Amino acid sequence: MRTGRGTHFGFTLLVGMMLLAAGCASTSVGKTWKSPALAQQPPLKKVVVVAMVPSEATRQQLEQELSTKLSQEGVQAVKSSDVLPSGAKPDKDTIRNAIEGKGYDGILVARFAGVDQDVNADPGMSYYGYFGAYGPMDYSVTEEAKMQVSLFDARGENGQLLWSTNTKTYESSDIQKEVPGLADAIVKSMAKDDVVGSAS
Repeated sequence: MRTGRGTHFGFTLLVGMMLLAAGCASTSVGKTWKSPALAQQPPLKKVVVVAMVPSEATRQQLEQELSTKLSQEGVQAVKSSDVLPSGAKPDKDTIRNAIEGKGYDGILVARFAGVDQDVNADPGMSYYGYFGAYGPMDYSVTEEAKMQVSLFDARGENGQLLWSTNTKTYESSDIQKEVPGLADAIVKSMAKDDVVGSAS
C-alpha cells in the first residue's frame, strides 16, 4: 500500500514493478476450471512452462519456479526458454514447432493480465476537514497485479484447454521475492484439482 499527501499519483511504475505486485497479502488464486477430458486421459507427465510477461528476467524466474514446483509433484517440467531457439518469443507457432514429437503432453501458460489500482481517501477525514482542505489530503493506493494461468493439451492437434485460473498479487517493492510464492500458489491449486500429483 502506498500513502501520500496530495501529490498526483502517476501510473509510472516500471514494467517489472507492475508485474507480480505482491506483499503483505501475497498471492490469491481465484476459481478454477477443469476440463472433464482430464478424467479420460493419462496423467500429465511432461510439461513445458511458458511465462508471457513484459520482463525477460521475470519470465526466466517464473518459468524456473513453476518448473521446480511441478517437478515436486512428479511432473517433468521445462522452461520455454530452454526449448525455444535463442531469442524466440513464446508464441503458439514457435512453441508447437519446438515441442512437436518430443513427448510433451501439456503446456502451462502464465500470462500477465495487467494491474488494477484502488485509490482510497483517509477514512478518518471529517466533513469540515474535507471542505477546508484545499491543499494536501491523505490517501492510500492499493495495487493488484493479475495473471491468467492456463494448462493446454499438447497431445492433440487443437491444443484443448484442460485447466485454468486467475491469480491476484498485492503490493510489493521486491518482485523477485514474490515470484516463488506465486508459483507455489499456482501449482498447489493444480494439485488440489488433481491436475498434477499422485491423485491426477
